[in-house]
Amino acid sequence: MKKNLKRVLCVFMSLVMLLTASVPNISAAEAEAVSAVDASKLWTDTYVTSEKEYRLVSGVIERDIILNNAAKTAQKKCFVMEVDLNNPDVTIIAGYNDYTINEWKRTPVREQAYAAEEKRGVNVIGAINGDRYNTETGEPAGLLIMDSIVCHTANGRPFFAILTDGSADIRYANESKADVVEAISGFQILVKDGKNIAPANKLNPRTCIGIKADGTVVMFVVDGRQDPDSVGMDYPEMAATMLALGCVDVLELDGGGSSTMLAQREASGDLDCRNSPSYGYERTVSSSLLVCTTAKPTGIFDHITFSETEYIVSPYEAVYVEAMGVDANGYETDFPEGGKLVLSKDNMGSLKGSNLFVSNGTLGTVNLNYVVGDEIIASATITITNDADNIVETMFGSVMDIFYIIINMFKLLIDKFGEKVLGKV
Repeated sequence: MKKNLKRVLCVFMSLVMLLTASVPNISAAEAEAVSAVDASKLWTDTYVTSEKEYRLVSGVIERDIILNNAAKTAQKKCFVMEVDLNNPDVTIIAGYNDYTINEWKRTPVREQAYAAEEKRGVNVIGAINGDRYNTETGEPAGLLIMDSIVCHTANGRPFFAILTDGSADIRYANESKADVVEAISGFQILVKDGKNIAPANKLNPRTCIGIKADGTVVMFVVDGRQDPDSVGMDYPEMAATMLALGCVDVLELDGGGSSTMLAQREASGDLDCRNSPSYGYERTVSSSLLVCTTAKPTGIFDHITFSETEYIVSPYEAVYVEAMGVDANGYETDFPEGGKLVLSKDNMGSLKGSNLFVSNGTLGTVNLNYVVGDEIIASATITITNDADNIVETMFGSVMDIFYIIINMFKLLIDKFGEKVLGKV
């Protein structure tokens, strides 16, 4: 049965790759200026094709970054969350199951976040999956410390920790845990003191966590097994990417179908899954790392946020632009009195109602400004391009979706039966 099921999955994957080989990736010419990534430190023949930044709360930033190679055959969709632990309102805690260890169990990262909110009274605005685990029981493979309680030993595995002074550290298993209040283990350290020490291996979806020299924590997820949309990374490439993001120490966490990043953006009422898990759903996992804020709503308008920093639309098509007023802590507020959305130029299209942009067919970009009086207080970019409605991309994208649905049905069955058939990566 194992061999037959593998053959079926291989056939489907081969068809997907064949039928989607013509789907265009983002070209180097379309690359945006990126300040968060030191391109000189990226893996060989890798460049940034786009980066979008979103503020969650003061001290926490989310970035969606797309990388590719010169041949445009190795696109990687990366999801980054930077957490400034110097901000007194922000911290990171470990999560597990319903926030108790009465029994070992696997639950989705989302449920672990909700449980922590209920049991500890925290506000979780970001999360990633954590340690590897026993697929039968959900028992974590290494260290698990929650609220200073040692729930599971390290078993020789390195770990990420939040210390009593609020800072973060990545340590080997034999290092002290006396000052640790929150911790989970990972499989291995990929970067130590700014040096890439990652061993070679295969492309897969990946999750890791790193620390910059200034103490900022960087959570990282890259999608994989979704060629040509995102091919994943091996350890050395992921380590190089984390170095390019400024990390000096990096710990690999569980990857594959477990890789999950959740984020609650400004003015949003819930956590959204930012990446595309390779199984097509948020998989049940063992532990997690949860980004929490103690900042409360002020009710006082501070700035405007858009649901996207750039909106892509085809000629003669329309797109809704969602703008929201938020306070200094990222909570939704009323708009400032007298404010309105205004196009920076009128030769690209028009606004219908308050927030529906309709293209007149002209290609290019136009800014949609939020204006109060004569002052522009926020802007989003609308790009009108034929690439947004590429017939070939649409056709093959639909075929890819169909095959991924079938593949994910197989994977779901495998996961439900404890992954005994194909094993776990």
